[in-house]
Amino acid sequence: MNVFAAAGRLTLAFLAGAGRVVGFGVTSLVALPRERSNLRATAQQALILASRCALPVVLVIAPIGGMLALQSLTLMRTFGAERQLAPLAVAVIVRELAPGFAAVVVSMQGGAAIAAEFATLRLSEELDAIDVMGLDARGLLAGPRIVGAALAAPLLNALAIVAGVAGAYAMAVVGLGVPRALFLENMFSGITPLDVWVSEAKTVAFGLGLGAICASAGFHAERSTAGVGAAANRAVVASVVFVLVANYVINTAIFGFRGGAA
Repeated sequence: MNVFAAAGRLTLAFLAGAGRVVGFGVTSLVALPRERSNLRATAQQALILASRCALPVVLVIAPIGGMLALQSLTLMRTFGAERQLAPLAVAVIVRELAPGFAAVVVSMQGGAAIAAEFATLRLSEELDAIDVMGLDARGLLAGPRIVGAALAAPLLNALAIVAGVAGAYAMAVVGLGVPRALFLENMFSGITPLDVWVSEAKTVAFGLGLGAICASAGFHAERSTAGVGAAANRAVVASVVFVLVANYVINTAIFGFRGGAA
């Protein structure tokens, strides 16, 4: 009975936390002022997040693309299917690796900064001061960061696709001797424009989710220096779990029941 009680408490705590994040995200977006200054603030947050995460995304995705090509080619040469290397690598990068890993990098690099920033504002009582002035801190501060994350995520996903394909090309053609023409001629035969649009749309959803999670974690942080670090850690863990689970659920819904067929 103690095991079931503990499982029930964990389930209720998870549902309460998820409900708080959803409520916080929705109210922040609804309260986001539609003024020109806030549009500039949202664009600025998107550019800050994209510039902060661009290099880490490239450094993470390019080697993964290279390792994908290495492991795939080792198996394909056994069966004489070397021609299928490029379509397979590009399809996996576009559908799975780029959106998933790009969002994870945004969670770890940009999400932690968002949570720490809000936790610091909570500690210094600046959020309380905004409320005293009759302004909504969620719409004024959290909204632009949530929308900025949703705008930056597809940009970083496009960069991740290029980096991943470049890594696969470098490993296959430069490192393993696959004919350049063979790789380039077949690289896009495994995907359709719909795959690219779905990949970009997924990252928008990931950006909204992780932005709301990280902003909520910082917004509700404890008023202490330890609370700042705890909020950043909690935001990173929760947003990474969200991205991985959401990526699995979305991919299963789209590709799972038809085997990934175009």
